[in-house]
Amino acid sequence: MRVELVFFLKPDAVIRRYVGARTLKILIDKIPNIEFLCFQGMYVDRDFLAEEHYLEHKGKFFYEWLVNYVASAPILLSIVRTDEENIFEIRKLLGPTKPEKAAVEAPTTIRALYGIMGGVNVAHASDGVETAKRETEIWVRYLKEKHGIDVEKADPSSVLGTVQNYIDKYIDFPMIDVVRYRELLIKVVDGSAERDVIEGKITELLGRETEEIFIKNGLTKELAKITVDSVLLGK
Repeated sequence: MRVELVFFLKPDAVIRRYVGARTLKILIDKIPNIEFLCFQGMYVDRDFLAEEHYLEHKGKFFYEWLVNYVASAPILLSIVRTDEENIFEIRKLLGPTKPEKAAVEAPTTIRALYGIMGGVNVAHASDGVETAKRETEIWVRYLKEKHGIDVEKADPSSVLGTVQNYIDKYIDFPMIDVVRYRELLIKVVDGSAERDVIEGKITELLGRETEEIFIKNGLTKELAKITVDSVLLGK
């Protein structure tokens, strides 16, 4: 049976251009018969994230951080159609939620290879049939109301072309090995380096992976702060 699900690149995978392009390429290469019904860059309203998309996490210790993280910079949203069993295959491609855990348990997964640390983990994908149905419904409505995009009228071949153009544009961008980010963040956790020093170094590293507009708009600095917040939250 064919189903629709939500897949989006989180702010770190949008700012880190190669990471986003490589993640999309893996998705296309590894998931057979996948169709893209939407591929849209956007800032997402914080209220929508808090009261709809992430509502199930309300009250959990990471909830406020998670909402702030995804609302902090643009995401790249996809609504995809695929075979039902591929919902779980996509989750397997992503790997465990925390990149540092993925690096040990599933070292070839996307989050192991490209996720930074803590909750800064590249992408979201619906994790089951019921979740996919709920998320698709709320995001299709959000796209129509906020962006005037009618997913029901999508031409999958045209959208796939847009995705491929994005991949082609950014697949050769430079990438900093995530091990370097993790080395720096461990120093914050164990107290061997001051937070502001590590944030500065992470901001500088992110600047090597992105475009000038993200640096000028302060998004690399904000992502560095959010990343440090995440590892300290899980300390």
